[in-house]
Amino acid sequence: MLNKVLNFSAERYFKTAGDLFIYEGDYEAALAMVEKNLELTPQDIRALVLKGDILFCLNRDMEALQVLNRALELNQYCAEALISKAGVLDVLGQHREALHCCEQALPLIESHKQYLFSTVVDQKLVLLIRLKKYREAQQVLTTAKQYLELEDYRSLLAAYRPLLERIRKELREKRHSGSSETQVMLKLIKS
Repeated sequence: MLNKVLNFSAERYFKTAGDLFIYEGDYEAALAMVEKNLELTPQDIRALVLKGDILFCLNRDMEALQVLNRALELNQYCAEALISKAGVLDVLGQHREALHCCEQALPLIESHKQYLFSTVVDQKLVLLIRLKKYREAQQVLTTAKQYLELEDYRSLLAAYRPLLERIRKELREKRHSGSSETQVMLKLIKS
């Protein structure tokens, strides 16, 4: 009976933390609630991922990374933890590691969580562009149609196709003019 009460309390703390985080934007209060949840259920992976996301929004990136790594120690197949970890690693400038997390997360996304696909594909495209892997980014954009909802695919296509085409055009011009790739990228950023 005590376990049921504790689990009910932990679930209430988790829901409150999620509401404070998502709907109120009160990250400190959300963090306090998720920590209460974790006091009762320290191995609650959902709560660990939420805590990592909250810490990330509070610009406590290294703490967020530690918490997300803890979640992945408990379940290495948690797509949400991998996606969140990719975001933290990206901000920390560890783009290759972030890309690896995205690649690990994609096959783990369950059918009832289709909304995660567009998040991972978007994140992966950003990382590939940062890593100057333009052809691979174009391939990801092309193959994304297979597993994204049409609306999500069209949104990503509208966001990335013009950018990738401009990069391709600028790189072609670079080859002819002798400009460096850095100069081309600076020009694209300014435009």
